[in-house]
Amino acid sequence: MPVVAIANQKGGVGKTAVTLGLASAASAAGIPTLVVDMDPQGNSTTGLGVTDTEFTVNDVLYADQRGIAAEAIVETSWPNVSVIPADLSLAQRDADQQLGAEMRLRKALDAPDLAERFGLVLVDCQPSVGKLVSNALIAATGVLIVTEPSIDASAGVANVMDSIETVREHYNPDLEVLGVVLNKVPPRSREADFRAAELGDALGDRLWDPVVPMRTVLTEARGARDPIHSYSSRATDLIEIFDEYLTHRQEGMTMPAKHQPAGPSAARS
Repeated sequence: MPVVAIANQKGGVGKTAVTLGLASAASAAGIPTLVVDMDPQGNSTTGLGVTDTEFTVNDVLYADQRGIAAEAIVETSWPNVSVIPADLSLAQRDADQQLGAEMRLRKALDAPDLAERFGLVLVDCQPSVGKLVSNALIAATGVLIVTEPSIDASAGVANVMDSIETVREHYNPDLEVLGVVLNKVPPRSREADFRAAELGDALGDRLWDPVVPMRTVLTEARGARDPIHSYSSRATDLIEIFDEYLTHRQEGMTMPAKHQPAGPSAARS
């Protein structure tokens, strides 16, 4: 069962938007998909229209039982998409000091019925370094790094790669980096073009193409708790981008194991 962590230690780069975009593409493709919300802010949870958070990721990690994730799954209004929701209580798990605390998500997802039920698991990570992100990376089979065209972008990607190398060395040697998504790219911006070129020079073909443009329809879809694919005529370009990203993942596009640090509901028409 492919488990893809959507990560960056920097906040505000749009990890949740990419997570929901991929979930929308998988939904449209008929792929049964589970979103695991590992951010205490719960933005993927609310973006999928889920408000019932009686049993959450926090409870799953606290229980520390093999396969228990199945008990926390909530169906969403999106076809083929389910979620294990998050709320602010999840922040407590970053303070866990028990031996093996960083292995709990992997243990919780280790259930044959989950592998049979879902064709894809997307893990929306919080923007930090800690037990929650470690849990996500250890449970994942692949990582998709999300960044934006800013002065800090290259350093941010390098920092994430360092964390991934640590997880590979000590916990999950088969963890793959699927690529880097450049998100929230404004139109006609010389600064954004410069930063995008800078990232391209540093990452080469590891930077996924096309980039995700800054579009108000993404915010609108998220506010309405709708998949972007339901905005057919207004978001054709975004739909094509996320469909292509899903194809990238299915083809197993990966980065080399070692790296060089990067340098300076109804359709709406």
